[in-house]
Amino acid sequence: MCYIIGKLLVWTCFMFNFSEFINDTPIDSILLFIITFSLLIISAYIGKFIFKRKKLNDDIADDEAKIILGAILSLLGLLIGFVLSISISGYNNRQQTEENEAIAIGNAYQRAQLLNSSDRREAIHLLQQYLEARIEFFKSGVSDENNQWRRVSLEKQATLWEIAVKEANQSPNPVIASVLTAFSDLYLSQQKTMASWRHQIPNAAWFLLIFFAICSNVLIGYNIRGTKGKNWLILILPSLTTLALFMIAEIDIPGEGVIHVTPDDLISLQEFLFKEGALVGKLD
Repeated sequence: MCYIIGKLLVWTCFMFNFSEFINDTPIDSILLFIITFSLLIISAYIGKFIFKRKKLNDDIADDEAKIILGAILSLLGLLIGFVLSISISGYNNRQQTEENEAIAIGNAYQRAQLLNSSDRREAIHLLQQYLEARIEFFKSGVSDENNQWRRVSLEKQATLWEIAVKEANQSPNPVIASVLTAFSDLYLSQQKTMASWRHQIPNAAWFLLIFFAICSNVLIGYNIRGTKGKNWLILILPSLTTLALFMIAEIDIPGEGVIHVTPDDLISLQEFLFKEGALVGKLD
């Protein structure tokens, strides 16, 4: 019993570090898949071989183990569903903020037409650069390049604001006030994006997920400890659990992974405003 408790403590420490790795480090999805799958397979075989010397006909112990296994599997399923809903909610929020940014940039482009000729030309050029920076931001995930594109977009927005403030000081009126509001909305929409551009699943949730998965696989191994042949059956639960955790982690990574938000609305806006002569027509 002490040996088993010691093993569980070791796994607990490992799981906590693993959850921090998931939340604080850009994840290599393939590496995550391999580590999780290996961990659960080892847990299943630990359960199988540690208890294989037990009496095979100990019906009372087997019934108790099956009850516990059923309860743990139920809790694991509920926990996976709960964490999946958190990751999907974060994905939907990022998708909504990308759409809001496209709306804010389109509105700022329209309001920029109200500036005088020289300021209008400079403002539209800055908006074009700002839009390009936002597109690259969404494409760069959570890397250092992502922070660089964010700084670029903040600089462009600040310059746009200075242009609007200068003209507002020269001729304050409700029209220029609407331009100020539009340029301010660029910053607000960007800040809302940053609020959702992070991992949504806390460390405690990852800890519980992997802990319940390990316990389930240990009990699976215990229940088939006396079975000869067909050892591939022991791989079913680790495989399904690993796929579920892999998908959750993929959805939870901002801008990266198999399932992530792409700047489709921003790209469409760029093609509409700044290509096929649209920009030239406005400036002339």
